[in-house]
Amino acid sequence: MRNSTIDLLKAFASQIIVMHHLLLYTPMSPVLQAKWPELLGFIADEGRYVVQIFLVIGGFLAAQSMFGLLSKAGDVAVWPLFKKRFLRLAKPFWVAIAVAVLLGWLGGQIAMHEEVSALPSFTQLLAHVFLLHDIVEVEALSAGVWYVAIDLQLYLLLALFAWFSQKTEGFKLLQPTRALLLLAVAATIASLLVWNRESEHDEWAWYFFGAYGLGVLAYWAQREGKVIAGSMVIVCLLGVALWIEWRERLLLTGVTALLLMNSVRIERFVAALVQGPVRWLGDISYSVFLIHYGIAVFASSVVIALGLTSFAEMLAAFVVTWVVSIAAGWVLYWGTEQSL
Repeated sequence: MRNSTIDLLKAFASQIIVMHHLLLYTPMSPVLQAKWPELLGFIADEGRYVVQIFLVIGGFLAAQSMFGLLSKAGDVAVWPLFKKRFLRLAKPFWVAIAVAVLLGWLGGQIAMHEEVSALPSFTQLLAHVFLLHDIVEVEALSAGVWYVAIDLQLYLLLALFAWFSQKTEGFKLLQPTRALLLLAVAATIASLLVWNRESEHDEWAWYFFGAYGLGVLAYWAQREGKVIAGSMVIVCLLGVALWIEWRERLLLTGVTALLLMNSVRIERFVAALVQGPVRWLGDISYSVFLIHYGIAVFASSVVIALGLTSFAEMLAAFVVTWVVSIAAGWVLYWGTEQSL
């Protein structure tokens, strides 16, 4: 059954990320922000936080898979699960990186600017192929690509939790599903209260497991019909985490988890709002997220080469870049994700 809340959240978050990066990395941004400083300034500064939405959704959907395997006594084979997830993330990622490199080079032939990079080294490309770019500390070839590697790490960690819960038969005390929940909640608490407060951990899954784990908890509460208890746990966890150290991104994380937990109850209402275009934007959200940076770099070179300066010209360039990013995301989705 399709989840309209997930469709809506993915569509919203992906478009905010595109706007956020266009405001950070293109010459159109200063002109547009001078006209609408509060709105566009807020998106430029705080828009990165919507990645938390994807992290919570990732945990929710991964939990659906892992709890399903444990409930059906299916074998939790970590390597096949990891391989499948790797290919699902990596195939469109590889294409998007190739496009970013190509468009960056082409843009440099038209007009140089600070986002145009030199052609990558073999080592840099190899690190991106295996999603190790942050771990081995090579320069990223596109904006936001850290998320892809982190998503893979988080999925692997949850799969290992599920495998351990199954092999130990719930520590000989609990059902495997409850053992998985216990491990996920423990990692979530450790992340929210300790690891997420130290930025040197941000290339590893445990830094982000707080958001991912709340998605896991949201799915479990929905599955078991314990929405009130689950909501109380989320509110208490976030309350303690924010009391220890205030982090605005956690507020969005908590709202997303609560929405997902109640998504079955609000499906009829949300489905009335989420029609064809929004569902379509939700479907292609990952591909749009991947492809838009290369297009932004190339568009910036074109704007500079044409000497555009007026507000109308910059607004038109911004909108065209945005629309082309969505169209390119649809092509990437059609060519890679839809076939998986």
